[in-house]
Amino acid sequence: MRKAKRGGDDLSSSFRKNRRAWKDDLVSGRLCDEDSNEDISTNLCDDFFKNVVSICLSNGTASLFSCSGIAIARQGCLTRFLTSASLVRAFDGKTNEYYFDLQIQVCHEGKLYRGFLAEYDLANNFAIVNVRVFLDVNVGIFQRAVESVPCGEACVVCRCVSGELMAKSLELGGDLRASVENDEDLGSETSKAWEGGSVFSVDGEFVGMNLFLVEGRAVFLPWGTIVKHLESYWTFRQKETGLALSESLKAYWFGATVGGKSNSHPEGGRTSNSHPEAHTDLLNQEQLDLDSTGYPKLPPTISRDSVILVNTFEDTFGNIYDKRVRRGVWRELSGKAASSIVRNVVALASFNGEKRFFACTGFFIEWNESTIILTSASLIRSSGDENKIAEGLRIEVLLPDNKSREGTLKHYNLHYNVALVSVKGYHAFRPANTLLSWSRCSEVAAVGRCFKPDTLMATNGRLVSWTGTLDCDFLVRSSCKITKAGIGGPLVTLDGDVLGMNFYDKKIGTPFLLWMDISKILASFQGKSDPSAVAFWKMDRDTTSLNRWPVPMPCWRLRDYVDEDESDDDDVLDPKYGYVNGVKVMLLIDVV
Repeated sequence: MRKAKRGGDDLSSSFRKNRRAWKDDLVSGRLCDEDSNEDISTNLCDDFFKNVVSICLSNGTASLFSCSGIAIARQGCLTRFLTSASLVRAFDGKTNEYYFDLQIQVCHEGKLYRGFLAEYDLANNFAIVNVRVFLDVNVGIFQRAVESVPCGEACVVCRCVSGELMAKSLELGGDLRASVENDEDLGSETSKAWEGGSVFSVDGEFVGMNLFLVEGRAVFLPWGTIVKHLESYWTFRQKETGLALSESLKAYWFGATVGGKSNSHPEGGRTSNSHPEAHTDLLNQEQLDLDSTGYPKLPPTISRDSVILVNTFEDTFGNIYDKRVRRGVWRELSGKAASSIVRNVVALASFNGEKRFFACTGFFIEWNESTIILTSASLIRSSGDENKIAEGLRIEVLLPDNKSREGTLKHYNLHYNVALVSVKGYHAFRPANTLLSWSRCSEVAAVGRCFKPDTLMATNGRLVSWTGTLDCDFLVRSSCKITKAGIGGPLVTLDGDVLGMNFYDKKIGTPFLLWMDISKILASFQGKSDPSAVAFWKMDRDTTSLNRWPVPMPCWRLRDYVDEDESDDDDVLDPKYGYVNGVKVMLLIDVV
């Protein structure tokens, strides 16, 4: 199992950090002395009770956490339930081999259904669970949901894991603010079933979602507060992503009938958590088990419809090579350049046992009177200690003839992130033509190749004067935008001559090491040393510690995730802007 490499708050500490914020939004009602489920049920129709369900997080047959929920939307073969974010916190620390069969189960009218966590908000303490079944619920009750808490009689309703419905009478009015002084006061009621329960007025109006019972009171999150947080979230998201607000926010989220019109959100239109903290990982993903491709396994309780896997080795960029039709940058490259690229660019993957460890691009060069593959040392760098290589790795090389052969690591330099890999019994007939010096070219192309599926790709750009946050002083940058698959690939002129080897940075274009600097590293592999090479090593700002070459790990994100580290497309075209030490700045100012 992969161990965590970075620090950060877990869900429980995140909960504690935000308690004060959401306490201010809570209100309470006084629990009446007489509790009578029968008396309460006579005042409310069956539709209200039909919407209240039990939600349970289980590991096989063992129940780990349970609470209540209420149906708030029904769209096609999808029913949505509102519940407490404590369900999300119950996942914390339960992603190892001891929890092999985690499931969310929703009990509706005596039947169990598989649930999937959709959206959640830890700061404001609510979550949404989806069931992919058309259930007999009446979401029209939200037409009668009140924006402000009324005075008078009310009730709180919950459902136990056994399916039993429980209700308590409330008195709303007077000082409604929930002044909970101590953390120990929270959830003192022994039954967790009340958490996520529904608060109704005696007139059948939905008032809010109950969180806990304490000191003769029911403390709940009012419906108007939930809507307020959704509106704040969408205002924030509209500014950040340009997403248009729906005609009715409540209709978008809950599919409720508002103003006499039924407005459900479009198919697949899902939101993420309703707060900037929504981008906090649901799970500590670096503790998840890995599949054979080296990617974290998605827990079965999380719906694949609501998340995507990002930072993969299969993410393509630019234009895909098609030998029948040359499109995009392949049309701009000369025929000789395209032919050279096809013949010498390879894909590499390293494996730890049967699990893939890393994948990148490489290309054949002439070295020490033979041909060998030049690539990035990230292929073999240890994920636990970047100053070392991972022991026992197996390297496979996807050759230009589409055949896969075993590769052998011959030399590496972790400081400058360079490695040489040989392939026994294979001779490259056209190694890359490299340039030690060149006249400043106006346009360049970055080339990469995916290991599986086999995909050769290229994108064009120009050399830029940006500086970034990577340690190495010798890096130059182009405006070419590549993915992780392009690490170790060549940066070439439109005539196919190699200027250097690419690395990866999502925010500030593509950093690369010039060939004249690579040649000095290659000379050191041969035990050669000349005055220029010695000067090269001494020029680096700190040779006592290794340069850092961070690569983002694959992880699961919500589908509307926006990567804030990605550079703006306008930066490529507008010479007035660039990046200095990773910060976007104006490089030229028009003078009137």
